Amino acid sequence: MNYSFIIPSMLVLLVIMGYYFFRPRLPIRLNRAFLAILVIDICTELFECISFRLNETWPEHAPALLWALNILFFVFAFIRSYMFFVFTVSVLDSHVLLRSRLHVLAPIVYIPCVLIALTAPLNGWLFRISDGFRAGSLYWLLYACGCAYPLFAAIAVLRHLHELSPHQIISLTALQAVLILGNIARILFPTYVVMNTFCLMAIIVIFISFLNPDLFLSERGYVYNLPAFHALLEECYRRKRSCRVLGFTIQNYNEHRELFGGKQMDAALIGINRWLCETFPQLSGFYLRSGCYALVGHNKPDLEALQQQVSARFADPWKTEVGELRLSLSFVKADMLQMDCPSDRLVNTLMISLDELNHASEPDTSRYLKESIAAISQKLDIRRCLEGALNNDGLEVFLQPLVDCLTGKRVAAEALVRLRDERGRLIRPDLFISMAEQEGYIVRLGEQVLSKVCRFIRDHDMKALGIRWINVNLSPVQFMSRDIPERFSAILKQYGVDQEMIHLEITEQSMIDFSLLHDQITDLHDNGFQFALDDYGSGYSNLSRVRQYPFSNIKIDMEVVRNYCRDRDVLLPALIQGFKQMNLSITAEGIETEEMAGAMKDICCDYLQGYYFSRPVPMDEFVKMCA
Repeated sequence: MNYSFIIPSMLVLLVIMGYYFFRPRLPIRLNRAFLAILVIDICTELFECISFRLNETWPEHAPALLWALNILFFVFAFIRSYMFFVFTVSVLDSHVLLRSRLHVLAPIVYIPCVLIALTAPLNGWLFRISDGFRAGSLYWLLYACGCAYPLFAAIAVLRHLHELSPHQIISLTALQAVLILGNIARILFPTYVVMNTFCLMAIIVIFISFLNPDLFLSERGYVYNLPAFHALLEECYRRKRSCRVLGFTIQNYNEHRELFGGKQMDAALIGINRWLCETFPQLSGFYLRSGCYALVGHNKPDLEALQQQVSARFADPWKTEVGELRLSLSFVKADMLQMDCPSDRLVNTLMISLDELNHASEPDTSRYLKESIAAISQKLDIRRCLEGALNNDGLEVFLQPLVDCLTGKRVAAEALVRLRDERGRLIRPDLFISMAEQEGYIVRLGEQVLSKVCRFIRDHDMKALGIRWINVNLSPVQFMSRDIPERFSAILKQYGVDQEMIHLEITEQSMIDFSLLHDQITDLHDNGFQFALDDYGSGYSNLSRVRQYPFSNIKIDMEVVRNYCRDRDVLLPALIQGFKQMNLSITAEGIETEEMAGAMKDICCDYLQGYYFSRPVPMDEFVKMCA
């Protein structure tokens, strides 16, 4: 028997095992499965080497010793094949696989093999000790078991390709390929102890691809990173394990970093990481991002006591080579079992809460995540619906008519964007529009709305409907895009719509926020677009400021209209007369009664808009209403 492969394999295996043990290890199933593979592989190689060596000198040893050592080798060899499959299951780790027949039936292969190995002295099916070691009639089970589990694992990977990243697919495929090649080499070269070398290669694939401790460690050392936090909470959620989280954030972290410099802040973070690791060895510490931390415990740690201990330490400064930093904290506490929500939702909610507390006015602010989970979950749901609608052209556009004050006929309409949740219910526009502005979706949203309006105009006879133009709202954030005139003109050209059919509305508040506004409006106006100033009276602009922009219509805010209808004064009529002298038409918003309509007509408004005439309705209903 040739043992030239086994000694180098054992040495490399010991190096990996030593490195693995002396580095922090995340307490997840993947790590436990890998640790089991390491221990079982070492035992398998030891018993294989010892038993094969003793078999060669069998007359010098007691038969009982030969039986025992060979049985142990076969038992560990069968178990090793199964454990590589278990590791693949741990990577997939989905409820579907854990309940599948493949996972339930997998032990049926190695358990009978182990039983046959244990009863070898009674039946001799696997091997026998007579005139030395002799293979039995079922010796082929060693090869069959070794090939069966990589095939089972390959089937599992194929069934769950859509759940895996390209990196995971490549790594798991390489793992199964190495194991199958090892068994083929074992069959082709029975006199060489070669299978252990292929198992070592498989262990190296696992270590590099999934379990290198540095993949889960913070760049500043000592504690884990955000991917590790996701992995731990995901396992806790799937396996219904008790898990309590204390999250905390350094208040005004970015301002501190700018003030003290990145080098000094990094030094402070390294000190914080070291202190957390040394002070709470029974907990898992995580540095999430931008001065945000989390401590996670599985034995129901007292979160209030933990908060007090952390606060007490931060009452003292953190010393660096340059000086001392005094840092204030805010806290978020969560019990995963009580919240009973998926791990990704918990992590996102925690991060949003920490970001909110990062700028809290008072230090040592504390909240329970369960108290804010509903509001933050609503935000996450809205974000998901918004992203889905933007990606699938799923935004809806409702139309609300504008009525000519003299004739009482519909002459125009305002386009209002609408978004539905997963149950088909409408989401409040202020919720998703503000989110679109904050998270950079507003440009795509505005272009999709304009496209739908242009498609509506193209597909319907506007003259027959009595509609001379449609108002489309513009967010101030959209004006930050300098190519907006070209992009809007391209959309109108795509659908063959004349610019006179589109009037763009901007709010009065946007006139204060962006100096860029004037140039953008001018460029759009030069391209043929008409402009209306929306919600006039809700901001701080005056007649001279309005004169600087090429508006054609002023829309009086509904609160201003309501206030005038409750308490008639000379201010609003005088204001409207001033606009009239500037050749601007006037639209009164929020008309809800016949009396309000009459009052606005009396002070010479040109157009009326409000629930008295119609609520915003879907486009197809608007067509029926105008027919």
